[in-house]
Order: sequence, then structure tokens, then C-alpha cells
Amino acid sequence: MKFPVGAALALSFVLGFGCASPERAQPSTPGSADAGAARPALPDAPTPTAEAPVAKRPAYTLVFLKTGPADGQVVGQERQTAFQGHMQNIGALAEARRLVVAGPFGKARHDATLRGLFVMNTGDRALATEWASTDPTSKLGMFVLEYHDFDTDAPLAAALERDLAREAAAKAGGATPNPMENMRGYVLLTAEHGDVARRELAPLMAQGRVFLLADLEAGRAVAWLDAQNLAQAEEAFGEVLARVGAHALDEWFGSAELSRLHGH
Repeated sequence: MKFPVGAALALSFVLGFGCASPERAQPSTPGSADAGAARPALPDAPTPTAEAPVAKRPAYTLVFLKTGPADGQVVGQERQTAFQGHMQNIGALAEARRLVVAGPFGKARHDATLRGLFVMNTGDRALATEWASTDPTSKLGMFVLEYHDFDTDAPLAAALERDLAREAAAKAGGATPNPMENMRGYVLLTAEHGDVARRELAPLMAQGRVFLLADLEAGRAVAWLDAQNLAQAEEAFGEVLARVGAHALDEWFGSAELSRLHGH
């Protein structure tokens, strides 16, 4: 079942310890009764213990919306109402600055169950789950939610603010905001070897041909490529993709503000 394109409203972290010093024996003074006596041996100083490293929390949480077990069972008016609630919930999460990116996958994707994605404005998995689970379609089992770390320094919150400002201006002028007016296609590259992807894609980010590069768990990485479809991506990035190694490509739709993350 096709994910509504309207769902593409892309809106856009000390461990310490101490230890007491070991007691030291008082030095003998000349003429004291024990001046000639051997001094008691001092206990060995404790071996310094290195602090356990604190795991860095990712900046965001990526949520894949995948086809759920009840998707084909929700039909007619119930389905329409569910998707209306889905869209309203996306808007509410964006207004609360809990959701910074949202949008549907296109036809060409490496996994047929992929329907859409959210980027939640927290790296706290429990909090991200709480926020994303408010989605009405997921509550009905139409979608299942899959969570991943998503660490990037891309200014997603700023992109969200520009989208919200545009929407507010439209409302102030008496118009009904249409998310489709500020949307475009992208190709998402998911690379198994994130270090290689960063090395190969860094020059393209400087050129404005890669809009976003984020670290996932298990050493993987994901990038937003400046391509509207797979054919364009393969033509424009073919040589780089060959050097990146194992990867997947997916067509995806989101806010055009994501193409302006670095001012290009």
C-alpha cells in the first residue's frame, strides 16, 4: 500500500570517582625515642584506575516506518481516518520540536517494507520511542517502527524552523499550507563501512552534492545524495559508490530545506 506522499512534511549528551590518600607515617624527629628505629613500611600506593569511557549519545534517532501486520486489514474510512491522524501527529511533533525530518520512501528501495522515516530530535532511545509511538497508524499495526542511532552535525533543527516559519507565514496570509510545495526527491545511501563512506563523500559534501552524512550503529553511515532517483544517483555518483563498497540506495521524498543544510 502506497505511503501518502503528504507524509513528507519534513519539518527538520560525567562519571567521576575519588579515593582517599593512604595514611602516611609521621617522620621521626632528631632525639625522639624512635629516631634510630626502622620506619614502618608504607603501603603501596594504589594503582590508578582509568575511568570507564562514557558512550557518546547520538544527536538524533532515526525511525523507519515499515509495513505492519495489520496494514491490509485497515481499509476504507478507517484507513483514511488513520492517515489523517498520522499527518496531524507529524505536525504536532514538529511543532513541539520533537520531530525534525519526516517523509515517505519512493518506489525504488532495497527493502519493500520500507514506507517512511522519522528523525526524532533526541538520541535518547526511550524518549524517541515514546514520541514516535504516538503515531496513530503504528498503533493500529499498519506500520511497525524500527529504531537506529543517527549522529550528525547537520543543522536539522534550523531546517525545521525554516519549514515551520514558511507554514506560519502561509497561515497568516490566509492560505492552507501545502507541504508538497516545498518537497523534492533524494536518494539515501546506506553504507556498511561508514569510515570509507565519510572519506569518499567528504569532497562531495564540500561541493554541495551530498547534503547530509550521519553515523549509524555498527560502523555504518547514511547520506542524503543530490539525486531525484536511482538513475540520477548511479550516473552522478557511480565511481564514488564503487569505492564506498557494500551499500544500499533508496528513493525518498522530503523537505527541500534539507538540500540547503550547508548553505549551498
